[in-house]
Amino acid sequence: MTRCTALFIGLVALGAALPATAARFAYPPEEFQARRAKLCEAITDDATVMLFARTGPLAGLRFRQDHDFFYLTGNENTNAVAVIDPTSCDSWIFLPTQTAREASRDGWNWLYQEGAAERWGFVEIKALHYLEEFLARRRTSGRHPLYVRMSERDEIDNSRGDAAIYLARRIVNPWGAQPTEDAWRIEQLRLRYPYYELRDVSPLIDRQRTIKTAREIEVLRYNGRISAEAVRKSIEITRAGRFEYELEAIASHHMFANGAEHAAYPAIVGSGPNVNVWHYNSNGKELRDGELVVMDYGASFAYQTMDITRTWPVSGEFDELQDRAYRATLEAQKAIIAAMVPGATRQETRDINRKIFDKWGFEDQPAYGAGHFVGMAVHDVGDYSIPFEVGMVIAVEPIIEIVDEDLHIRIEDTVLITDDGPEILSSWVPKELDEVLALVGSGRTE
Repeated sequence: MTRCTALFIGLVALGAALPATAARFAYPPEEFQARRAKLCEAITDDATVMLFARTGPLAGLRFRQDHDFFYLTGNENTNAVAVIDPTSCDSWIFLPTQTAREASRDGWNWLYQEGAAERWGFVEIKALHYLEEFLARRRTSGRHPLYVRMSERDEIDNSRGDAAIYLARRIVNPWGAQPTEDAWRIEQLRLRYPYYELRDVSPLIDRQRTIKTAREIEVLRYNGRISAEAVRKSIEITRAGRFEYELEAIASHHMFANGAEHAAYPAIVGSGPNVNVWHYNSNGKELRDGELVVMDYGASFAYQTMDITRTWPVSGEFDELQDRAYRATLEAQKAIIAAMVPGATRQETRDINRKIFDKWGFEDQPAYGAGHFVGMAVHDVGDYSIPFEVGMVIAVEPIIEIVDEDLHIRIEDTVLITDDGPEILSSWVPKELDEVLALVGSGRTE
């Protein structure tokens, strides 16, 4: 372990004690070098790997690099391309040249930063215009394997599968049927370099991203605390007459005051009939007694997200049906989490969920069991068919909903699989029924 790595781990391990003014989390260059080395180990043939950065800023939003590109490079420049030789694990970055005016707006990219290649573990940082010749010079006899992303690009709040669904919906519109950037790149690579045999690097990257590194776990632990505290503050200020957006506002303030770079997804704060709209986020309705609130919200720190949901009554009291549904959902969630040990499967957790819902009289409700992966994206990459492994991070969110009753009970936590049993990263907000009811409206009301 290097001195830099040890210092980083030591600082992050103190995350629970960090003041709100602490520096934001960052990863040392060695983290990205280790990730590239692991990818190289997984590719056994003489090949080339290409990764592409985002091609422009995000309108109105803080910049967030393409996940796969950042995961393996640590670079946050636009229009960058990375090339890796898996045999030697030598790596290069290609960046556009900049004028002084461009740099005055966006800062100088790594091409102009002295020592950047050595610091970040690259053989060389080259001008983007040399990339075409570089690829041509790597030609070997026969068909040379070229690993590029041929799956969809995941986003902070969309998995690769989500992206595929939204693309399918878009191309139904004849005026919105343009291909994705990745699809266009694949077409161009095949046209310009017929001697390259294109292969999808996504499954290899996904396998790595599914198992979190020690640094990522420390960031996730801190994120779990801050995001959970944010939701707790929203429960505390709940009362009839407030608006959904006020609950979002106090939670957002807490997350960003403690160093979050992004919300992991738009805040979902639904009350009354809005509780049954799973991705509702307009958050403009007034809260009324007799209604439920379903809040689903989390932050992103250092490219690691969090997913938390709590459900509570505006008045601080459940009616009989709400109470029974809450107790059933809570029992199911706790039992699912307890079963999430290395070697167990999602099907086993679905069976557990099913038995508990049936016992409480909710035979018609779906049994989801352990849910989606969480990481760089809140619906992160990963293979759902494999058993649980140490280092996986998974959301658990059993749900009971009865639309005609404006009833939707969801209790969601983000869970880390460890050798010592499941660790609930988002445990800093209560979910025991009596504790939640006591918390409703307990904070300042002005």
